[in-house]
Amino acid sequence: MTLEVRPDPSIVFRSDARPDFEPFEEELGSIRGFQYAGDLASEMAAGRIDRASALGLLDDMLAIREMEEMIVRLRSGGGYEPLPSYDYRGPTHVSIGQEASAVGASSVLRITDNVTSSHRGHGDAIAKGFSALRQMTLEGLRARLGRADGTRDELLAAALEEHLYRVIAELFGKDEGYSRGRGGGMHIGDFSTGNLGANAIVGGSVPIAAGAAMARRYEDSDTVVCCFAGDGAYANGVVLEALNWAAQAQWTNHYAGDKPFGLPLIFFIQNNHYGMTHRTDDEVTGVTHLARRAAGFADGNMHAEVVNGMDVLAVRDAVTRAAELCRRGEGPVLIEASTYRYYGHSLSDPRNEYRTRDEEAAWRAVDPIETLKTQLVTSGAATADEVAAVVAAAAERNARAAQRAAAGADPAPETLLDLLYTDGTSEIVPEEAAQPVLAAEPPRAKREADGRILYRDALREALVEEMLRDNRVIFYGEDVADYGGAFKLTKGLMEAFGRRRVFNTPISEACICGTAVGAGIVGLRPVVELMYMDFGLMSSDQIANQAAKWHYMSGGQVEVPVVIRCSVGAGKGYGGQHSQSLESIFTHIPGLYVLYPATAEDAKGLLKSAIRTNNPVVFVESQGLYSTKGVVPEGDYTTPIGKARIAREGTDATIIAWGPAVPDALAAAETLAAERGLSAEVIDLRSLVPLDMETVLASVRKTGHVVVAAQAVLTGSFVNEIVARIQAEAFDDLDGPVGRIGAAPGISPQAESLEKAFLPTAADIVAAVAAIF
Repeated sequence: MTLEVRPDPSIVFRSDARPDFEPFEEELGSIRGFQYAGDLASEMAAGRIDRASALGLLDDMLAIREMEEMIVRLRSGGGYEPLPSYDYRGPTHVSIGQEASAVGASSVLRITDNVTSSHRGHGDAIAKGFSALRQMTLEGLRARLGRADGTRDELLAAALEEHLYRVIAELFGKDEGYSRGRGGGMHIGDFSTGNLGANAIVGGSVPIAAGAAMARRYEDSDTVVCCFAGDGAYANGVVLEALNWAAQAQWTNHYAGDKPFGLPLIFFIQNNHYGMTHRTDDEVTGVTHLARRAAGFADGNMHAEVVNGMDVLAVRDAVTRAAELCRRGEGPVLIEASTYRYYGHSLSDPRNEYRTRDEEAAWRAVDPIETLKTQLVTSGAATADEVAAVVAAAAERNARAAQRAAAGADPAPETLLDLLYTDGTSEIVPEEAAQPVLAAEPPRAKREADGRILYRDALREALVEEMLRDNRVIFYGEDVADYGGAFKLTKGLMEAFGRRRVFNTPISEACICGTAVGAGIVGLRPVVELMYMDFGLMSSDQIANQAAKWHYMSGGQVEVPVVIRCSVGAGKGYGGQHSQSLESIFTHIPGLYVLYPATAEDAKGLLKSAIRTNNPVVFVESQGLYSTKGVVPEGDYTTPIGKARIAREGTDATIIAWGPAVPDALAAAETLAAERGLSAEVIDLRSLVPLDMETVLASVRKTGHVVVAAQAVLTGSFVNEIVARIQAEAFDDLDGPVGRIGAAPGISPQAESLEKAFLPTAADIVAAVAAIF
């Protein structure tokens, strides 16, 4: 076979991404670029910065540069003299060259302001920490260091070095790191200085930032959230959802009532012009400047502008103005900082396959640190010797911190699973949170004489009681306000609690869950609704990689008290995308609680418990149970999480079930007793994670015959986890194989005849029990 070889004009080396800071103004208007024309001399003359602050900017950038160049030398074999034989094994996503964006932005944020960051986030962590420490009072520094001696300058120097040490310790995987070695460089954050953590999922932190800003708005604070993310993130779906979320009209129009206030959020794009290796502005997007993204989501273009991200003073100027807008309620603001990383995506990336040495040299010629060093001298703010002393001191500080970190203790292996969950709850509500304001009388369930109410009304009653109890509880989702949700479950909540606490959202499931994570991390207790559990797959990153992991990845610095309500629509003929029982997927994600009540009483009690725990909860509801009734006590009670219920006592066989399989199991038990004379015990798990194996095993040891049943597709079902554990932990007590019941290994069909064949029934459970005798 002869292959014909032809030239292909599409196979070309990419055009250089050389620095271009020429001023421009977009045709769409109000998107301006590179308008800053100042320098250190003009900033000092205008009183916008003083000598000490200017030297602080240099020191902060040097701290990032020294630490990251240390990583380069440790990993590349070039050697870092203070640690000549240290084996560094962590990520190597360095931001060398980008220091001005992190430092310039952080330098004008307050201690109480928040930042979120990306996988290249250790520079952001150093910058936000150093800025916060420089703003601390003498008393604040003493409290942080646990010292009563020393001048403020001495304590500040010690605090800066301690911050650097804990950052490096985290990169080295040490127990003294900010996240106790659990998070590492791609998830680093000192939450005490306002850093809400770096994120290894590209764009993953952007909806979290939007949620944090939404919480700050709700609190009526003047706190600003600055969301650092790279150019690659701004092609990500959840990031575009977050842009829309932040720009919603309801924050500022008549829906906001007497408190119109835009989200205090700065979208700060660290545009280093490359995703991993692809060119953002010349290859994989259709815009020259990513600031144009803002025009697609807000009439005012989010005050968008492009700045020279290699100039720390230009960045400082832009973020100063952006923060002022946000504090006045005129956010969000989008800033694109044109910057550059001198190294590849990571140190395994040699760079020579997609960019040229000339391109890199052109960016190094406008290096942010060298630029500021020159301006310090030419402005008369410092002498060359004074600048050199700052450089030397930064190197020495890094060496001391690195040596101390390398000698630090590794986390003990027996602590591996510590911090997966928290024991924290909201059982004690702070006084300021226990004063709800009502716009109308909350909705009340219609109770029958014997105390029975609908399952759906029991859920609403739980929400009402918890919102009355704690005004940190907010509720939102698609069409849950005026309309009351697709199943009318939340009708009346908005009228009672107002739109500040109950509001509609865009059809943005990932952002619904991501904003809940952000709001939860900073102190609210969000309950959000996914109309169908199927949509949990669209938001699975924010549930599985964010909500589930942040308590652990932060080393226990934060908790994520979020409840994600999702309903299963099986049995209604809604087909393959609105009928899935997907609880098993989320039981596979450590860090989540997964609850699935079968009765109206437990629907209320478990939802109240879910809202009060500080762990993230996937709360599953069966639409098939919404219209069932049960006796539900009025007033406050909770159902314990992690405790199964013996729904029916028996002696001959054990049927373990959850959700809609519980009434099927009870019906099966009746049939077994009537037709076969068998006494079946029914265990309603209620809680899948945590799982009450004690109750399960006690019943198994009593009866010796077991069937486990659920509505989920049997292949890969949590049913199989329970069966495996029974066989491992109670094998000698079994008198036969363990039966398994679930949906057929297929896709839920629309046709009634097929769906009846697809879903398990009470008759299937009867047959499974009979088969093991």
